[in-house]
Formats: sequence, structure tokens, C-alpha cells
Amino acid sequence: MADPDDDPVYLDSRREALVILLAWLACMIWTVSYCYVNGYTRHDRVAGEVSALVPDLGRFDRTPDSLGTPFGLGIPDWALWGIVVPWVACVGFSAWLCFAYMKDDPEPMDRGEDEHMVDPARGA
Repeated sequence: MADPDDDPVYLDSRREALVILLAWLACMIWTVSYCYVNGYTRHDRVAGEVSALVPDLGRFDRTPDSLGTPFGLGIPDWALWGIVVPWVACVGFSAWLCFAYMKDDPEPMDRGEDEHMVDPARGA
């Protein structure tokens, strides 16, 4: 819970940082889990084990027909839906976050000691 005496700039910054952290976490979980399930385990139909991270390539069906290439882009479907689409979504989310969600907090009206030393009207 926020302390009523907390600076509003601090509260806004903390809220925005939490939104960014949650978005990053959601994208990481989606990308890692989707690419693992649809990229690593698609051809052998068994989840990989730690000891079998680099198995014999003869175990896999490596024919081009076995790889899905949506839209004819030439990349596997797991790479499109697991990497490219989340990346584009993150760019859109970042634009929304910066232009619509974040607040521009006003600067405090504070005059320091050195601000009166130079007079712009006199040039010195």
C-alpha cells in the first residue's frame, strides 16, 4: 500500500515499472514455453530431457514438408508465432505505454542558489 506522503512522481514511476515488468514476464513466459513446446518437441512428440538436449538428428523428421511455414515466409511456424508475433506485439505495447499510459509529471518549481548568478538579459 502506498504511503500518503510518497511523492506522486515516485508512485507513477513505480506503477509504470510494475506494468513493464509484468508485460516482460508475460512475453518471456509465452516465448519460451511456445518455442519449447512447438519447436523442440514437435518432431519427436516427447518433451526433451536434460540429457537429450542435443540428440542425434536422425531421430527427427527433417523433411521440409514436416515444417509449417505460414504465409510462405520461409520460417517455421513456431518461430513466427513464438518470436516474431510477440516481438511485434511488444513494439505496439511499448508505443501504447509511452504515448497513452505514462504520465508526464510536472517539474517542481525549485530555484537553486546558482540560478540567479547569470542573467540571460545581460549576457553575463
